[in-house]
Amino acid sequence: MRKMVITLLIGVGAFASPASAGNQTFAPAEGPRHMLVGEGQAAATIVLPEKPGPVETYAAAELQRYAKAITGVNIPIVSEPEKPQNFGLWLGQTAAARSAGLMLTEEKLGRDGYAARADKNGLVVVGQCPLGTLFGVYDLVEREFGVRWCEPDELGEVVPKADTLSIGTFCYDFKPSFRYRWVDSNDWSLRQRMNCYVKIDGKSVGVNWKWHFHTFAILIPPEKYSHDHPEWFALVNGKRQTFKERPSHGAQPCTSNPVVVDKLIDGLLKTLDADPTIEIITLSPNDGGGFCECENCTALDGPDRGWFARYSNRLAVLNNQVAKGVGQRYPDVKIKVGAYAMYARLPSIEDYRPEPNLLFQLCHIYFCHNHPITSDKCQAGKTYKPSHNFLPNQEFVEILGRWRPLTENLFIYEYYSLGGWSKTEMLWPMVHTMRHDIPWYRDMGAKGFYTQVGPWKRAPLNYYIAAKLAWNADLNVDWLIDDFCHNFFKEAAEPMHRYLAGLEEAMVNSNQCISYGLREGRAKAISPNIFDRPTRDRLRGFLDDARQCAKSDEVRRRIAEIRNGFDECEKSILSMK
Repeated sequence: MRKMVITLLIGVGAFASPASAGNQTFAPAEGPRHMLVGEGQAAATIVLPEKPGPVETYAAAELQRYAKAITGVNIPIVSEPEKPQNFGLWLGQTAAARSAGLMLTEEKLGRDGYAARADKNGLVVVGQCPLGTLFGVYDLVEREFGVRWCEPDELGEVVPKADTLSIGTFCYDFKPSFRYRWVDSNDWSLRQRMNCYVKIDGKSVGVNWKWHFHTFAILIPPEKYSHDHPEWFALVNGKRQTFKERPSHGAQPCTSNPVVVDKLIDGLLKTLDADPTIEIITLSPNDGGGFCECENCTALDGPDRGWFARYSNRLAVLNNQVAKGVGQRYPDVKIKVGAYAMYARLPSIEDYRPEPNLLFQLCHIYFCHNHPITSDKCQAGKTYKPSHNFLPNQEFVEILGRWRPLTENLFIYEYYSLGGWSKTEMLWPMVHTMRHDIPWYRDMGAKGFYTQVGPWKRAPLNYYIAAKLAWNADLNVDWLIDDFCHNFFKEAAEPMHRYLAGLEEAMVNSNQCISYGLREGRAKAISPNIFDRPTRDRLRGFLDDARQCAKSDEVRRRIAEIRNGFDECEKSILSMK
């Protein structure tokens, strides 16, 4: 069965994978095997450093917890100098790790990669930092124990049951594909080895990142300052803007005002003074429009270069001013700014060079999300209707290519949920693009990857594949999907695989440019053609077959959740006029 399923998915791939995409998997290592649990008894001991940190302690607890969940047996945990009486599982900066001669450098392992060795003498897992040790444990639990975290809720965890537990013989040195990884923000994200906005026991671990994106209203709140200092805020249609109910939308400050620049610098410095461990802090306009039209601001913009460069110049000047001011006191902190929408393109300032402490988050918004970025499939008049605020992916390739030589600090912002598309409750499978795009982002030198996500029932693979490729862009996507179906849907794997492949096939065959920025009316115009009646009948049939195959309540609940997403989509299409 599984061979047939793999062949089915490869047929839906639609576009050739990039040359860098590898064939790595999460298959367990080959033998000889080393017993951890057998005959109802622990055959191994988890060993921590003499003075373990909280993350190393948590890593040991997670290893112990999953071993017990599988076998019912508790593997004991000790700390050095105590030695195991059986097979040792050394985690973190132990004497065993030091004597193993492992190269724990950032060049080799990145920020939070890990090294792992397993042979007859025991297992060693140690990270470049404590979080790397935890990620090494999760790799082990997934690869050798067969645990899966398929979706970010209680339905998503898959823990096999067995009387024995063993690991193979292996030697790994792993460096994550992206330095910064962010797909959702919860326990699931941590187990998928994401390192932004993740917590252990309520405390943040990983990258200390202050604020997500739009921050002008945080740093200069209009409700606080606009009455006494209207000159700090945007002049629009001859009138200074004041407090709005949604201050994060519009109400931009007047960024050519030197007092405003000093205020932004001061706000960032005070935030960093309060928490000097912050590594990334965000400086970005409020969402939407409302930019200043005063003489000084508009003079910075230069000649009209189109919607995607409308405010590139003025923000480039501001970003460099603020970066210099903050960098004098905190040179190692990255100031994350956006290359987004009306300021996505490079500025046209002669000899422009961004300050080295700026980190640019390039947003793949108002571009196509239904064609792989490098596929050249976006064609005006055929796959999309030209407009001032939509560009084909070929233009995004050009924009990224122009940013790349100017900075080593590029961070990708993706949209694996679709704004206008989701408002009509459409299904949005995007594996056919992300399987190409995420490795390409890595190959283009992006340091970070983030994506927005939506309800998993509408695209059951989006969360999973995005997180997997953010951790390791060389994973074999066909293998991952086959493995996902085998573990998540068990006896219903084949019809559910056909359903997931059918979703991707419908999007690929539509050959339509579909963007996060797609207006609801456009979504209503094209979605009935993508999910037409024959396609819906076929997809519904796969779901019906899966429900008939399911033998456990757990699998039935997973299928029912996905069926609910399908039914919402169909109801929405039938209601469209």
